[in-house]
Amino acid sequence: MEKKYSFFISSTYEDLKEERDAVIHTVLTLGQFPVGMEMFSAANMDQWNIIKKSIDSCDYYILIIGNRYGSIDETTGKSYTEKEFDYAISQGIPVLAFIAGDSINLTLSKIEQDAEKIIGLRNFKEKVKKSGLYVSFWNNKDKLEALVSQSISKSMLKSDRPGWIRSNTNVNDLNE
Repeated sequence: MEKKYSFFISSTYEDLKEERDAVIHTVLTLGQFPVGMEMFSAANMDQWNIIKKSIDSCDYYILIIGNRYGSIDETTGKSYTEKEFDYAISQGIPVLAFIAGDSINLTLSKIEQDAEKIIGLRNFKEKVKKSGLYVSFWNNKDKLEALVSQSISKSMLKSDRPGWIRSNTNVNDLNE
């Protein structure tokens, strides 16, 4: 029985729009379900609760780190991207992590300018690298897309995640 998996895509937004679109396209091309803030709508719930519910409902968490730290959550002092990462780890959701390499060619608008955020970004990258996760490094959108495709394919092959199965599937087929 073919399972479909959902992938929460986490990154800063404005600076990585193209990269996020490429990753969403990759997830869709592999016949899976992408979940990200682009798909959120207005709701009678605070932003963090929406994010947590979305992460909880996903089988995998894709982390894309560029060269901006992002919006800071005032209660924790961390970026929302780092807060999402910490939450996914705490919930035991498998993380596929992709960090921009040093040789990436970026415009000034895609590079962190705030001194405190530069330190936060550096610490966050180190945290991810030292987390025990296998981390892939990308230098352009095409390389990121290829790395994400490989990682998703390998993760699904050895997956023990619940995934999704069509509701009209015969229950007896599930035991095969």
